[in-house]
Amino acid sequence: MVMEASPSPQSVGREFVRQYYTLLNKAPAHLHRFYNNFSSFVHGGLDAPNRETLPVVGQKQIHHRIQQLNFRDCHAKISQVTGELSNGGAPMRRFTQTFVLAAQSPKKYYVHNDIFRY
Repeated sequence: MVMEASPSPQSVGREFVRQYYTLLNKAPAHLHRFYNNFSSFVHGGLDAPNRETLPVVGQKQIHHRIQQLNFRDCHAKISQVTGELSNGGAPMRRFTQTFVLAAQSPKKYYVHNDIFRY
């Protein structure tokens, strides 16, 4: 019996970033599917640049928060998940985003923590 090797952290990370930002551009209403009920999500700077943005926890609350952000026609230039992001035709803004992925099974991951800052 041949056991399949688990994917390397680098390949998991690259594939995650590819899928996440493709979905952000094409179907942002489905981004919440990367998260589960134990996930936390912070997306600050866009709606309150001078105020601390508190995290939301759980897939349902994350979905609600993503809807509030009103992502549409987003484009990102990715460089180690720092780059520039344009939402709805607005000018590009520099950002950094940190993800912590957790394993659900040997080959399936979810976003456990997500922190986004402009």
